[in-house]
Amino acid sequence: MKFIVYGAGALGSLFGALLSTKHDVLLVGREEHIKAIEKNGLKIEGATKGIFYPKVKWDGSRYDVVLLTTKSYDTRKAVKEIKEKFGKIAVLSLQNGLRNEEIIAEEMGMEYALGGITSQGATFLQAGKIYHAGKGETVIGELNGKITERIRKIVDAFNECGIETKISRNIKEEIWRKAIINSAINGLTAVLRCKNGEILRDAYAEKLLEEICKEGIRVANAEGVEVGNEVIQKAKEIAYKTADNISSMLQDILKGKKTEVEEINGEIVKIAKKHGIEAPLNEFLTYAIKAMENVRHLG
Repeated sequence: MKFIVYGAGALGSLFGALLSTKHDVLLVGREEHIKAIEKNGLKIEGATKGIFYPKVKWDGSRYDVVLLTTKSYDTRKAVKEIKEKFGKIAVLSLQNGLRNEEIIAEEMGMEYALGGITSQGATFLQAGKIYHAGKGETVIGELNGKITERIRKIVDAFNECGIETKISRNIKEEIWRKAIINSAINGLTAVLRCKNGEILRDAYAEKLLEEICKEGIRVANAEGVEVGNEVIQKAKEIAYKTADNISSMLQDILKGKKTEVEEINGEIVKIAKKHGIEAPLNEFLTYAIKAMENVRHLG
């Protein structure tokens, strides 16, 4: 197959590198990163080790699917750019947040939008070099729940290259579960400025994790998405397995960068208000983290 990875930071570069071992892959990312790959290849350390050589220059040929791995606040801008440069093409979101697939459908057309989640862990080290923090499962699906030929081909391509992947008949549920877990782990670690595992080492933090998840579950159910309390245990499992990780939201805070809090916690709040219910914990996390992006800290 022929894949474009659009927004090739840490995660996109990892997928692009692995897929390039058996498929035609074009990386689109920041100029410094792309130039380093063009000169010396894409270096990966950690769970995957090696130097990979995906394409970094488009030859004008037609591609099958775009893997969208930009920050979720850049989704609309990215999809417009993809459409302008590459034309109408299937776009598979592997991003955080709740509205990416909806935005893809609005900009590109419903038939071009695909949803996905992944627990692959990757960290950007420097231009041309990433760290594969840990392998995890990827789940993708058509928004209408059908098992189409294109989704089968993508899954086969991923698995063939060592990216453990399965198809979901209800990818919206999977996306909501991930968003709820992210709202709790990312939100809490950003505010508490701690590694993921610290949430489970403190009774107050663990109780907050549970209540944030419960709040997200209520909102998902109001939206007609069947998510149950199993999400709470799943969130704890992920916090335990990634105990030494610094969440992406906290990384952004520490680097003085914009976070995805509006697209995760903030979106849960918007959907709650649409249904006339309260989401005070997610609302607090949204306001607090937005303030942390802008307020000067002591020390």
